[in-house]
Amino acid sequence: MTRFDYLDGAKLVNQFTIQHPEKGGSGHPLISACVPQAVYVDLFDIEISHSAEWQDKVAEASNPNYKLRSVITARGKMRDRITVFSVPNGKKASFEEIAEIYIKPLAKGHVGGKRRATTSDGISFAGASTEPVPEDGLMAEEPGMLMYFDPERDQWPTGRKDPCLCLEAYVDETEFNALIQRFSMTSAPIQKGLLRVLVELFEHEVDAFLAEPWHRKDYGMLLRGSNLDVANARARVETVQVVFQPVVAYVPHHKIDEDGDYVPPTPYEPVNAATVRKIEKRLKEIGMIVTIGLFAIFAILVLP
Repeated sequence: MTRFDYLDGAKLVNQFTIQHPEKGGSGHPLISACVPQAVYVDLFDIEISHSAEWQDKVAEASNPNYKLRSVITARGKMRDRITVFSVPNGKKASFEEIAEIYIKPLAKGHVGGKRRATTSDGISFAGASTEPVPEDGLMAEEPGMLMYFDPERDQWPTGRKDPCLCLEAYVDETEFNALIQRFSMTSAPIQKGLLRVLVELFEHEVDAFLAEPWHRKDYGMLLRGSNLDVANARARVETVQVVFQPVVAYVPHHKIDEDGDYVPPTPYEPVNAATVRKIEKRLKEIGMIVTIGLFAIFAILVLP
């Protein structure tokens, strides 16, 4: 059960602040504030796709008509839980996984939005504060988005039958391309991936005040729109990390013989005795054939 399952008596102060009917120790109404939250996601099914995209407009005729673009895609399991809800109806669905993750490049100057907000910016609103979050939130103009999709309502072709969360986030183009280049320098298999993403989510005042860094968090994502069927939250990639498994070559081991002398390592795999006998037998056969051939040549050339 989460704080957002039942919201009878709750009131939306604005799109980023909820006032609950319960009161705190000082007598003020408890609130839930929608502020930047650090969400940790363990990545799996990581893939990198490359494409060439037609440009409708080019600055000069000499500029290329196509632009090369790479995208990192994955799925992810969150260490916390996100509940999609409405006021006053409460919970619509809860998620611990992000079904589709897209990380894309974007020209420098867009990622970070208007305020370059961090988790520290939300502290004064998420604790025992009576101040509502600003009307435009704390991550205004951030291009990335965490989105809720319901196949029964949305026309977006996710190819899924059940509601899910999808993340579309961006990294500055120069750093993104450098990261892709580093990925391409190894053929080692991927061991694991980690994503730290900053997302504008609701958190109850009491949970925010008592939470420790190692606690599992319960966040909320508000359904908006006339039919209360649209839910999204601005998001920004803070860290993306991919760990590759090391490729270890065979290292031969040295040994000590019966006399106690050091025997250097053999730079190849040892051959078993049966294989050695087969090789010796074959070499003897080849030796006999060569000997007979040489004798025949000698007899023809020398003997009358």
